[in-house]
Amino acid sequence: MTGCRCNRPNRPTISGGGSRLLMATRRTYGGAAPVSAIDNVDVLASLLDIHRLRTVVAGRVDLTPPWRVDAKPTGLLAILVQSAGHSHLVPRDHGGEPVVLGPGDLVVYLRDAGGYLHDGSNPATPTWQFKLPPEVTAAPAPLRLAQGEPVTSFVCCMMQWGDAPRAPLLDSLPPLIHISAQEAAMSSQIGRVADMMVAESATPGPAGTRLISRLAEALLILVLREQAHDLSGRPGLRALSDPLVAPAIKAMHADPGSPWSVASLAATCGLSRSAFAARFTDVVGQTPLSYLSDWRMATATKLLGTTDTTVDLIAEAVGYRSEAAFRRAFGAALNCTPREYRSRRRQEDRVPPG
Repeated sequence: MTGCRCNRPNRPTISGGGSRLLMATRRTYGGAAPVSAIDNVDVLASLLDIHRLRTVVAGRVDLTPPWRVDAKPTGLLAILVQSAGHSHLVPRDHGGEPVVLGPGDLVVYLRDAGGYLHDGSNPATPTWQFKLPPEVTAAPAPLRLAQGEPVTSFVCCMMQWGDAPRAPLLDSLPPLIHISAQEAAMSSQIGRVADMMVAESATPGPAGTRLISRLAEALLILVLREQAHDLSGRPGLRALSDPLVAPAIKAMHADPGSPWSVASLAATCGLSRSAFAARFTDVVGQTPLSYLSDWRMATATKLLGTTDTTVDLIAEAVGYRSEAAFRRAFGAALNCTPREYRSRRRQEDRVPPG
């Protein structure tokens, strides 16, 4: 792969965020990390870790009809749990078809493109306009909207994505995931966590907003787990449960700096080169080496943002034979230099305490 370094037996090991990201020793599969390390990789956890979700606002909304709440596009991840009554969600990018939510239903809106919620009567003009806080703080801002004797109630949590490069396993998910309380897709775990969110929002205790935020994160993980077993044939997270592809994804996440080739990745899955390449592209939604390139850039952003490791060592650790080659690839992926990215990340992490 262009820009990838040759195999070096003494490539440095770099630690970041309290965990060893790269392995110093290796065997088999053309330089792969030890099989035990590959088996222990949690791909979903590493994807969420790279994307640094941060809750912006969380809380409860109680409304009396007629009502309509409008929201401009935010690009945030939104989670909504309906606790009482019904809401009709009309997302801007969902073909204009409303999603009707009943008690116990939940929606995960991966990147909020704007739209509105109404009580079913679809008022012509909004009665409320949702606006985000003027700045993001370390603690999520509380949300509380009450109007008269409520007929409709829902709990809402909105999270900000980090600026890591694209993650095909997440990007290929449907923009809006609706899980009904009556559907078989509603696992007992999802139901219990949703119930805890509703209960805390009704009678919040100390640090209640933080608790709702943490419960929303737990809901997101459970919903993404469900998507890993999706039977629709859509490429994406289902790759994590595909025995003919998952070992290669784990291997790349365990050691992104290894000099992987399609052949060596195919060997981790016990497939021929051609069979593996076709299967991977079908299930993941991109070629193996394209996925590897994206994951290397994502790993580099984490190392730049969470360690003081020099750019040349990061370049080598994520598989580039020279700092110049790494800079070119990084600039193409993120439209800035590695040092500019590091500086910006550190500025963003110095948020007000809230």
